[in-house]
Amino acid sequence: MDTSSPVLFGSLLREARRRKGLSQAELGGDKYSGSYISHIESGRRVATPEVIEFLSRRLGVSPLEWGVSPAADPAQLVVGDTIEDLLVAERAWSEHDWAAAIKHSSQAAAIAEATGDAGRFWEASYVHGQALFSSGAFAEAAALGEMLAEHEVAQRFAVARAQALSLAATAHRASDHLGWAVAFAARAVEAASSAPPIILAEALMALVSAMSEAGSTHTETTPYLDRLGELSPRLTSDHSRGTIAWTMGVAAYMAHEIDKGIALHEHARHWLDARRDFRLWSRFHSVAARWRLNAGVLPGTEELIATADVGLRILGNSYDIVELRQVKAMYALRRGDPLDAARIMSEVLDDPILGGEHMSRGGSELLLGHAFNDLGKVDAARERYARAALQFEVEGRLRAAVNAWRRSVGQEVSETFLTQG
Repeated sequence: MDTSSPVLFGSLLREARRRKGLSQAELGGDKYSGSYISHIESGRRVATPEVIEFLSRRLGVSPLEWGVSPAADPAQLVVGDTIEDLLVAERAWSEHDWAAAIKHSSQAAAIAEATGDAGRFWEASYVHGQALFSSGAFAEAAALGEMLAEHEVAQRFAVARAQALSLAATAHRASDHLGWAVAFAARAVEAASSAPPIILAEALMALVSAMSEAGSTHTETTPYLDRLGELSPRLTSDHSRGTIAWTMGVAAYMAHEIDKGIALHEHARHWLDARRDFRLWSRFHSVAARWRLNAGVLPGTEELIATADVGLRILGNSYDIVELRQVKAMYALRRGDPLDAARIMSEVLDDPILGGEHMSRGGSELLLGHAFNDLGKVDAARERYARAALQFEVEGRLRAAVNAWRRSVGQEVSETFLTQG
């Protein structure tokens, strides 16, 4: 019986367990400890055929769905099987069918590994990582990106290494592990130094975004922003130039260069192609609205929110929905309706999914604090500011944490942003 790589198998096992609503200890039952299941899910232990059979029966999942075949004789597997699954996975990913993309990319990786095709294994695993990221499984995507960066293919090809490191960086940033995000993005920039412009641009955007959210100053990010600006004219795709304008626009807002930020985001809005990536295009409108609101700019914001709402209702994952709800609460605060803002954020934090421990709660707690403060509920506001500070510390947003702590004890804060990010 063959298995896919331990990290791939572990991520699929975790997804199946969560769908059943089981803890790791409950899944192991009387036979395996919760700690042992944890090691399998993280890829630190390889599941034996006996373990796989037990887990599949407990979860009601066929081993085939995990890329595991009871008759998996490497001699019987052919490259054509890998290519077919990989093509299906890539098509599913482009059509935002994350479940199908995850399933078929995992099967393609398992077959490629069994037949010794290292190149196809890396390619299929990278598609798997992209699908995990798009589905909101950020921790699993980060772990897979880290593994792929150390794979033999990545050691031979700088482009592969840079892409794997960029995936790890963006996934760590999305899951609020900003220290790791900065570290992996810096390594991606180094790996991409001699790569084509589009690969270097991706790494630089990951680094600038992670540094900005971690609280780096504009002076610290400027060298990388300058490199991005120099790269933009060399890209052949308007869509790619749009993603650069998006990143540089956020940096301009954070440096309090509001007019520059608005102008760059207008360029991004013009260049980004909804037909190429509708979810990304929708997320841009949410982010653009957030930064206008942070700057106190209301004209045009309602249209951005409405556009984001349409797209993310269809394709957004839980993290996208939380971000959009935060933007709506910010809009309510700027309109002078703190009661509506409090309602929106309370609903998010009370929701078992949107307010879960694995979700970023810092921004939501901070906005609820602002709403309570505007309603004159000072003690309730300070409690929420303290909760936000603790969460920001966990996420590595140190400047945001300091500002939240100051608010929690009633100190004035010079920072004008409603939220960070």
